[in-house]
Amino acid sequence: MAQLITLIIFAVLAKLLMNYLKPVIHKQKSESKGDFIDISEKWIQADEMPYQKNDYLLAKGEMVIFRMLQSILAPTSYSVFPHLRLADLLRVPADTPNRQEYLFRIKERSLDMVIFESVHLKPMLVINLKSPNDGKRQQINDEFINNVLTTAGIKSLSISLSNPPAEEELLGELRNAGLEL
Repeated sequence: MAQLITLIIFAVLAKLLMNYLKPVIHKQKSESKGDFIDISEKWIQADEMPYQKNDYLLAKGEMVIFRMLQSILAPTSYSVFPHLRLADLLRVPADTPNRQEYLFRIKERSLDMVIFESVHLKPMLVINLKSPNDGKRQQINDEFINNVLTTAGIKSLSISLSNPPAEEELLGELRNAGLEL
């Protein structure tokens, strides 16, 4: 019986010792590793990377709208730029609660095209290109972006790629959106 009690006490002491030493051992291991990421060519064969150049920045339908916008805006004080990050147009004030979460939500999102006032590159209008192949996920993303742009005071215009407007019709839509053309 005394041997059983001694064995139980030894097991309890061993468990307590392990619980005490486990965080100390883990902490020492974590400190030795650090947050080091090796980006040198040692970990990768530079001549075997899988990257390839895209043939075109814009798809055919996007290019048609882009060229039409360039044509309309050429004699004006506006310029159009394709594929910009939403985070390039917006900022989140430093004192905003949950600032990192708000930044994260706009970080990877992109805009199809943005019309800027040319001299100061002030964003004037975001062009959202709609495709009939847009799924539910894309629709939710577009809705979020529209809400963000509205909150920030940036106007947006949606254009269908399956039924693009004629140049005169697009000119009218740009004027209705507040551009002085």
